[in-house]
Amino acid sequence: MSDVEGAAPAAHGDFLGGGKLEDGIGLCLSGGGFRAMLFHLGCFVRLNELGLLPRLERVASVSGGSIAAGALAVAWPELQFDAFGVAVNFREKVATPLLALARWRLDAPVILLGLLPFIRAANLAAAAYDHVIFKGRTLQDLPDRPRFVFTATSLQTGVLWRFAKEYAAEWRVGEWRSPTLPVSLAVGASASFPPLLSPVSIKVPEGAIGQMKGTDLHFSPFTTRLLLTDGGVYDNLGLEPIWKRYRTILVSDGGLVTPPLGSPWTNWLSQARRVTNIALQQGINMRVRVLRGLHASGEREVVYWGVGEPVENYGVGNPLEFSSDSTKQAASVATRLTRFPNEVQDLMMKAGYAQADAALRASKVGRLNDCQPDFSRLPLHGK
Repeated sequence: MSDVEGAAPAAHGDFLGGGKLEDGIGLCLSGGGFRAMLFHLGCFVRLNELGLLPRLERVASVSGGSIAAGALAVAWPELQFDAFGVAVNFREKVATPLLALARWRLDAPVILLGLLPFIRAANLAAAAYDHVIFKGRTLQDLPDRPRFVFTATSLQTGVLWRFAKEYAAEWRVGEWRSPTLPVSLAVGASASFPPLLSPVSIKVPEGAIGQMKGTDLHFSPFTTRLLLTDGGVYDNLGLEPIWKRYRTILVSDGGLVTPPLGSPWTNWLSQARRVTNIALQQGINMRVRVLRGLHASGEREVVYWGVGEPVENYGVGNPLEFSSDSTKQAASVATRLTRFPNEVQDLMMKAGYAQADAALRASKVGRLNDCQPDFSRLPLHGK
């Protein structure tokens, strides 16, 4: 498979190793727990208003972004698009299930239950996602277009597993064609933040994983049982399934923003947590620099919006009057799988909507509609 990292290195193309680029649009959704899920919901609303959702060829996601992407994926066959490419039933089919999940206080209870023998917290979280959003659907229930790809990091090999309708694959282990895996397990694996919500354990049917060119670990236990942690450990922006293939890349980043601390705690546990956050942030920063380089060189049309970026920085005005203070508040919301106060949920949706709006207005990406932004079209609480 040419789009699986390491499977078939291209003999030509750009420095990323991509081959001939496709003209379609790829959307990448970052991790970041429920805060990222709500941020991406806000950006979905704006993409829908502009008629961009049906133009997507592929949606790649990690962690909290995979929860949002999963809701969009299972709803896709039922979305009713009008002549302007707007899903008129988007709120009912996508927003309502995501906001129902946002009412759950999920992480603390499943972590505590995960302390019991033979119970995995991440698998419990996946069961909750299935109960609220996915309703037993499998990867085979997803649409053919756009292709939805959920990524998780293998604790066994240290690289990405990708889960889609056509395949689940990891370039060192092999390819599982047309997997009937529940969507909730793929999303649960993608969102299993270590160490307390990780790993997800997936038992693979005998002989399901076939060998690919270049695989060097095509044997048990790699091919019979998967132990997976959060996709953001490897790539918290969800770029890997997108940036080698498509000319136009939309990146919605509701993920980690490491704040400055004048006097950080220096005990071992606090240091370990702080250092882990810095390492994750550096990985994100490096990938953003690569994106900016690709855009500046003209090799890609990159539209990036991040939760910590003030709207004024896009240079296209701020008709929504989403302030720098609101941006800072949104960026400081904790990365949790828990219920936030209604005003915080509304803030995250507004942040995603405002950021996506500004970034798209500053871009060259064409859109069907010239719909003016308006927060009143968000599924805010009290409406």
